Amino acid sequence: AMLAEKVENMTQAKSEGEGGRAGRNESAGWEGILGILSEGVLPSDKEQPENGSSGSETPEGQTELTVSGDGNSSDSQSPSEIQPGVSTDWMEEDGRASYELPGEQNVEAPESVSDRMGYEPVQEEAEQIPEDEADELPENAPLGNTGEGLAFDGELYPYYAMLEEDMRRLYAQIYANAMELGRTFSPVVTVNVDQLRTVFEAVYNDHPELFWLETGYSCKYLKNGKCVEITLKYNATAENLDTARADFEAAAGSILSGVENLGSSREKERQVHDSLMEMAEYVLDAPMNQSAYSALVEGRSVCAGYARAFQYLMQQLGIPCYYCTGFAGEDHAWNIIKLDGNYYYVDTTWGDASYQIVGGGGSQGTGSIPPINYDYLCVTTRQLLRTHVPGQDVPLPECTATEGNYYVREGCMFSACEEEALQQAFDRAISEGRQEISLKCTEEEVYRELLDHLVEQKEVFSYLGPDCSTLHYARNEKQLSITFWFS
Repeated sequence: AMLAEKVENMTQAKSEGEGGRAGRNESAGWEGILGILSEGVLPSDKEQPENGSSGSETPEGQTELTVSGDGNSSDSQSPSEIQPGVSTDWMEEDGRASYELPGEQNVEAPESVSDRMGYEPVQEEAEQIPEDEADELPENAPLGNTGEGLAFDGELYPYYAMLEEDMRRLYAQIYANAMELGRTFSPVVTVNVDQLRTVFEAVYNDHPELFWLETGYSCKYLKNGKCVEITLKYNATAENLDTARADFEAAAGSILSGVENLGSSREKERQVHDSLMEMAEYVLDAPMNQSAYSALVEGRSVCAGYARAFQYLMQQLGIPCYYCTGFAGEDHAWNIIKLDGNYYYVDTTWGDASYQIVGGGGSQGTGSIPPINYDYLCVTTRQLLRTHVPGQDVPLPECTATEGNYYVREGCMFSACEEEALQQAFDRAISEGRQEISLKCTEEEVYRELLDHLVEQKEVFSYLGPDCSTLHYARNEKQLSITFWFS
């Protein structure tokens, strides 16, 4: 995708007394490539209005979204009701006071990632059985594997934990039959069509290891809504499941083996995130692209495959990770992860920037954006809502912590344009042998100061030193970040 908004040749020759930082002499060629990574409909937050909400301007004719300080959309509609089968008592248990149902909002994805969706919601085929056919049904239809005795950790399998007690029994039955490739069975508990959909989605959302399970099922129900028969569907990997499982575990193991000796959960998450970016590429028509298998084994997937692969890998490390779905211009999938007791949003699909190529013609040459974009690694609900709308009928934890954010961890989050802090950030990147650095600001005013200092005044060369000959940069106006890559 050609992201270059403009390409400029600028030559900078600074000496003391000519506007450069005191004590430094630099001369470097500037090849500025301005690629807008996230030039969405909703620009970054502006100054806080008097009511405490952060306003956001939109182009003429576009829908405006105002996000309040707690991350909720102030112009959103009332939250939807909880899905049938989800326990309201569960919402009142300790530690879940911050869980809430997202409200409806209008957002559009940044242009640079607007085609990186591909999530397909669960599809049900529900057939009402006529009275005469219902009379012919045997009273004791086969149950298949009831899943009796199965237990699921609510930390790792949050959608299970949300269900009412009898719906958990159905969850275990669906899971057990899927593990054995069971196809048609009658529900082990009384359930209506709406509740069945909730439970199937819970199984599907919690278990990325069931990569052979399709995103759809069929059921038969009576006139009163009672479901009497469930049929699961499987993809092509089910034809030779033992081989597919071996390939899946080997691919996952190639990533997991690289994090075994890392100390903290944050380090493991970062390494898994980066390794997944290297392994997979976004391909809209990739086979079985709703599964973790497509990303890990085939290396070609869409947002659903990225998110489910990331979820599976984190689960294998014992780190809680949700599979989240919603809207980001189109239907989309991403994750919530729990690190050191705090929840964060992660969008691995939008973290894969390898497809974004920027360049210029003629003597300018070409440049490539660094293949990993960290703007969506461990962000808050408020940051996420600038571009994403979580599903409206599933309670999700509020993500407010910032200490796990990539930029905070790397010392590249700026609340002021301070030269000493900037020099430390650039020195650290260079000492680690990196040829790129990403910086992010907490407020738009600081972001504008940073851009003026580094780009307009060309002081970025002062931080890079005399050995820098070529420099490219890309701005993410939505997330208040800028990335430089240099040689």
